[in-house]
Amino acid sequence: MMLPQLDALRAAGFTVEIACRITRHGDEMAAHADAVHPLPFQRSPVHPGNLQAIALLTRLIQTRRYAIVHAHTPVGGVAGRIAATLAKSPVRMYTAHGFHFHRNGGALGNTLYRTIETIAGRRFSDAVLVINGEDYDAALQHRIVTDPETLFLTGGVGISTDRFDPASVSPEERLAVRREIGAEDEAVPVLTFVGEMIPRKRHADLLTAYVRIRAARPEARLVLVGEGVLMAKVQRLARELKIEGGCRFLGFRRDIPALLAATDLFVFPSSQEGLPCAVQEALAMEVPTVATDVRGSRDLVRPDCGRLAPLGNPNALADACLALLDLPREARRAMGRAGRARMVADFERDACVAQWMEIYARLLMRRGIALPPGMRCLSGAVPSPPSLLPPPPLRPAAREQPEVAAP
Repeated sequence: MMLPQLDALRAAGFTVEIACRITRHGDEMAAHADAVHPLPFQRSPVHPGNLQAIALLTRLIQTRRYAIVHAHTPVGGVAGRIAATLAKSPVRMYTAHGFHFHRNGGALGNTLYRTIETIAGRRFSDAVLVINGEDYDAALQHRIVTDPETLFLTGGVGISTDRFDPASVSPEERLAVRREIGAEDEAVPVLTFVGEMIPRKRHADLLTAYVRIRAARPEARLVLVGEGVLMAKVQRLARELKIEGGCRFLGFRRDIPALLAATDLFVFPSSQEGLPCAVQEALAMEVPTVATDVRGSRDLVRPDCGRLAPLGNPNALADACLALLDLPREARRAMGRAGRARMVADFERDACVAQWMEIYARLLMRRGIALPPGMRCLSGAVPSPPSLLPPPPLRPAAREQPEVAAP
């Protein structure tokens, strides 16, 4: 969640209001905003409730006269920008937390989502923010923005490298977690996944890989943290594969730093990401990481801190995990330190918040809108977007992967 960004805007002198479908995080959002407006947005882009939400949002923007409307999520991103355009909002922004068209997507879906993003980007946007190198390239290639100066590559929402710091977890907390998952013995390797139980996270690949890992390392534990629509199905698959004895399904947890401190290897087999916070958090906790070679994950996992495996290849995923587990403990610790160093340097939350604040300031200046007393534009001008941020991460040529049905 972007709570630090909301706090920074309020501290700078903005009135910050949120309009969204209320979930279990509603009370948490309300504590960081001046108002929260519930709207009937639905995840399905063709749900009729979204038309009602656009109408309600348009009236809200007209009434409240927001200087900036910043939209997120695929449905909210399109609906929010349409409403902001209808209401004549001065600044219409969208952050793509991973375009829904991507190298591993199907042809029909890619065409549909690319068309929608292109129309919305060209007609209803004053700025488009992306959070990984592949989306930055795609936005330029497909001219999702007509003016390159309205495209910004950011470090995403960022993470707290103070909270996600091995030093923040006591030895007693770490031991308690390892005892909970049946790995009190330090010789027992703990592999952890954190994320929703949804199709694109590809839990079937993870469990299939664990079969191979367990054949080589019978004592290894696989910890799955998260909840979602596939929970029962994934648990059933673990039983069918006869690996339930080594799996620990922990559901929703708030003690993620402690869980990661008890982890030897983080595994992330997802097929579609923007810039996965789960991977950033693991790296910040000095946990070597194995992830699939997909957008977002490949921006984070480098050879000095983990390994990438081809999407949809559980054997390769398992082999990458085993290769890291076979390294001397000190070699894995060195990888952990390298991962954390990069998270601190490039993805610390305060720096990412500062990036967003700079973008807000520049867009307001373009519209001739005075900045609030607590805000300033560092450059005093609006140079081309890449000068705002470090150069995009290195992006190796995509490896063609067969499309594999998600579980």
